[in-house]
Amino acid sequence: MNKAALLAVARFAPRLIQVRRGTWIGLGLGLLALTVLLAWAALAFTGWFFGQARGWMEDTPAATRGVLEQAQRVIPGPGTSLGEHLGDLMPVLKPARRDVSGSDLGPVPRYPGMARTFWHREGKMVTIEYEGEADYAAVLAHYGQGFAAQGFTRTVSTASPGAETHLYARQGEQLSLTVRTLPRGEVSAHIELPLP
Repeated sequence: MNKAALLAVARFAPRLIQVRRGTWIGLGLGLLALTVLLAWAALAFTGWFFGQARGWMEDTPAATRGVLEQAQRVIPGPGTSLGEHLGDLMPVLKPARRDVSGSDLGPVPRYPGMARTFWHREGKMVTIEYEGEADYAAVLAHYGQGFAAQGFTRTVSTASPGAETHLYARQGEQLSLTVRTLPRGEVSAHIELPLP
């Protein structure tokens, strides 16, 4: 400390000593209250900010999907849509596939990873369709081996590079399976069978 600062403190110190004790206590309590209030305000602001950020993050995919739907209505085009292109780039934008109502019937369980996208009953016949990202040959093999293990015999009804229809029969019971490729590497399995 230099001499000028020491002289200033020496001149000012006697005046500080003359301030009453009640004033010092009041000043200390005021500073303590101000510190507590500022800490509370900082915590409240932080909590509010993180709550807003969480809401923004939860609403972002839904809001983005809404914008994509509007863009698809305004920007017509053949083939794949704008949303499909963006969904390939950002998987969070792809709509999650869920099973429609109905039940899985038949002697062979559905191919893993496929969702039930259609279920229809007319009289004693039920039509079920599964879709999902899968290998076309693996889906055909899954159902073919599953039906063969259950004692069904197979007859090929139609076949092309992108779709095959097989008829399976066992002791008077008959069902139909059509497996076809869909855009974007997805496969569809369409099954028609009688109710048990």
